[in-house]
Amino acid sequence: MRHKKQSLFKQYLIVVASVFLLTTFGCQPRPDFLSQNFAAQSDDWKQDKIATMYKKYAQEFSKVEGITVEELQKLQHQANDLILIDVRSPTERKVSMIPGAITKDEFERNLEQYKNATIVAYCTIGYRSGKYAEKWRQQGVKILNLEGSLLAWSHVRGKLIDATGSITNKVHVFGRQWQLTADDYQPIW
Repeated sequence: MRHKKQSLFKQYLIVVASVFLLTTFGCQPRPDFLSQNFAAQSDDWKQDKIATMYKKYAQEFSKVEGITVEELQKLQHQANDLILIDVRSPTERKVSMIPGAITKDEFERNLEQYKNATIVAYCTIGYRSGKYAEKWRQQGVKILNLEGSLLAWSHVRGKLIDATGSITNKVHVFGRQWQLTADDYQPIW
């Protein structure tokens, strides 16, 4: 009798779980980030989405100072001691990088050389670079985080180069939900 009650209870749990999953995921509209065709949205919509996402991520590294893509463009023309750190993976960097950027490995090997420079880290949207900057901030190194990173960079028509040094309009993103580049840039995943 006890075995039969346990079996009925297990069946009950399976039915309840199935109903929950179907009503939560199967019969409802897909979450915004899955149902949106981001590539078909306007550049203004994409910029708003990038800003909203970045603002949410930045809460995790709130003591890190940010720099906008517009500020970075101005700084590129003014500062001789600007160091850009691309914290993304080799696969991502192979697709494109901001000209003159170095990898985090290069930065860490030559840390002493950059101690008086203006240092800016970037990634795809600014989450990984913000976490990276936070790590170094805790060790006394000031690294600015590029707000919205390469996704925002595309919206100010920022220059990018590929692994061969040729100008490109491609940006490595992680999937369809990250197609937030400006219309004349090509998201790759």
